[in-house]
Amino acid sequence: MKLRPIPFFTLLLAGLCGHLFAEDTAANNKHYSYRTPSKSTKQSAEEIEDIGELTEKQGFNALRDKLRFKIDAREAYTTNALLQGSHSSSDAIFLPSVEAGFHTLIGDKFSFDIAVKLDAATYAKYDERNFAGYSAMATLDYKIGPKAPRIYASIEPYRFDSFDTGDLLTQAVGFTGGTDWGIPFNAGRTLGFVGYSFTSYLADPNIDSRLVNRAVVGLAHQIRSNITGQLYYVYQYSDYTDFDRNDSKHTIAGNIIYQFSRQWFGSLTTSFISNDSSQRGASYESFSTTLGVTVQF
Repeated sequence: MKLRPIPFFTLLLAGLCGHLFAEDTAANNKHYSYRTPSKSTKQSAEEIEDIGELTEKQGFNALRDKLRFKIDAREAYTTNALLQGSHSSSDAIFLPSVEAGFHTLIGDKFSFDIAVKLDAATYAKYDERNFAGYSAMATLDYKIGPKAPRIYASIEPYRFDSFDTGDLLTQAVGFTGGTDWGIPFNAGRTLGFVGYSFTSYLADPNIDSRLVNRAVVGLAHQIRSNITGQLYYVYQYSDYTDFDRNDSKHTIAGNIIYQFSRQWFGSLTTSFISNDSSQRGASYESFSTTLGVTVQF
């Protein structure tokens, strides 16, 4: 059976969000995610390049087509699990997650997406940092045309608790506005993408409340019909509102995504993160490699 070509925006969601979650959530016990178009299109990149993206009114309006389910298991190795200084606390981290979502069009220009997710992290050495949590995200998208940038707004509550003590680690509600744009070329096999978002997190405890600006630029290339590679750079500036702290984080990462079948995917990600903080002891550097398996249907 011939494999279905991997949709680029689905890959960006899996690659970018999966990587950023593994780095930021597992390391900081916080949930960050860069938003890319959440609709899992049934068209190939070549078809979208040639004729545009088909709407639900053109044949994708069944309830099952609007639902999605995903189970994800990632094993990450990081050189700095404690985020202190430079390469001082290497560890392996197991990162399982389960997600369910619903997506529908609203008229010709708008779409609505809602997703709920359960996450956990288990450290091999620093097991006192083990945690589990849940989150939800509701997003309203607006797109002028098939090849135009997307504008979106979202609300995201989340909570994470310690495995060992059961105590609350952090909980917050994030309010995000942003835009992103994918530009296909090379007969639809290559995609350049850029994006910017601003998020206000209202957290408990208040020490974690912050304003976050995030920008991303990258390139994805479909090497074969079932293999795609990505290279991207993310800059994030966080201004903590409850006390005097500002962080500037630079992330350079690349990954390979392999499609085993219509539902099964594998991924390999490597990344380097450098975080410069005004708070004493919060600056760090880390290098990580993550191997993941995903089933989605």
